[in-house]
Amino acid sequence: MKKLIVVVNDLERSGKSALARALSHHLKAEEVKHLLVTSNEMDMTDSFPGEFWDLEDQFEVSQLIAAIDRHDAVVLDVHTGAARNWGDLFESEDLENLLAEIDAEMTLVIPDTRSERCNEEICDLAEIFADQANYVIAHLPGDKRNEIKWKGSPAEKAIRYLGANEVEIPGLSDELRTALDNAGIDLPEALNQPSSLPRFAEVQVTQWLERASSCLAAGSEHLIPDGSGSVALDY
Repeated sequence: MKKLIVVVNDLERSGKSALARALSHHLKAEEVKHLLVTSNEMDMTDSFPGEFWDLEDQFEVSQLIAAIDRHDAVVLDVHTGAARNWGDLFESEDLENLLAEIDAEMTLVIPDTRSERCNEEICDLAEIFADQANYVIAHLPGDKRNEIKWKGSPAEKAIRYLGANEVEIPGLSDELRTALDNAGIDLPEALNQPSSLPRFAEVQVTQWLERASSCLAAGSEHLIPDGSGSVALDY
């Protein structure tokens, strides 16, 4: 079964863009033919290796169907503020049944920054999509001063009830932060084409991607399409 992997969290700076790119690199490492899509037009720099879909204005479901037809997986990075748009679109277009007709299913990948607001956002998304999706919670390093306990929280209980996988995404090392600062680039942009970076930055970014990919393997049940692993990436 093919995968529509939707990275979603309406909180700003929750790590969606970096996570979507890390997922793309993970799928590439697993030899899954896939497409990376952003719904943020600001992402469309020369280095971005995917497509832009306008979820708020001119999106056509035919774009989604065609993309899934051509690939084993589609990774969709839903920009901040558009999670509810995606929920409305999913319901109005009956995408659950439409995906089933083309032998595909949706996985929501939700970044968790270990804050109370993020916990509330996860609860809201679980309520919006319920059992219409599979779930992967990607725990990112948070601000330890405001970090809340995940185990036993309402979000953890809701997600556990829905059969979610949990993965731990590695933090940025001091060396990686220094490399990004020296290159004058943020992590999501650096992840677009690591090979184009200065050598020190390329090494640090590549090492982070390898660690992230190893962590994402814990979510393979909901991330890797059935029967994939022999087709090259389509970008």
